[in-house]
Amino acid sequence: MKWIKDKMIVWQLEKAIKTKKETDVSFPTNPKRVGILASNKEEFIEAKEILRKIWGFHIRIIGGYFSEEDSDVEAISPVHFSNWGLPTDYFNEFLEEKLDFILVPTLHLSPYLRYLLLANKSRFKMGFFSKENSIFLDFMIKQEGEKLSPNLEKLMAYFKKIKEKC
Repeated sequence: MKWIKDKMIVWQLEKAIKTKKETDVSFPTNPKRVGILASNKEEFIEAKEILRKIWGFHIRIIGGYFSEEDSDVEAISPVHFSNWGLPTDYFNEFLEEKLDFILVPTLHLSPYLRYLLLANKSRFKMGFFSKENSIFLDFMIKQEGEKLSPNLEKLMAYFKKIKEKC
């Protein structure tokens, strides 16, 4: 049954990409609500820590990481999608809340996370450059090295510099 769901999410994603409307990118000047979509728990926690280090608890962070099992509150698994590859009510908060930006701390997102990224109405999405991510993200830098923290700090430093100029 899971392979049907996997095929359907890929189909839904391709359909959403084809019908994607051009939107105005809006650079967030004073972020209060941030989303994170990560490919694993470690990336999610590390990204959350970097954001907390910068803004403390003045921002609300929602989102999650991909996991095959529904083992954690922040885990996003195929269980949370219908057999047609559509997100269930589990994602209402993430899809409907107006986020200031979404951070993607990974180069390779699962189709489930890519669909959520595309379906969210946030007007600014940022992360690391990869051919896979380029259709979904508005602001990207090239990831240097394997360690995530220095790359996230560099991304956020560029974000802050641009924010100051806007």
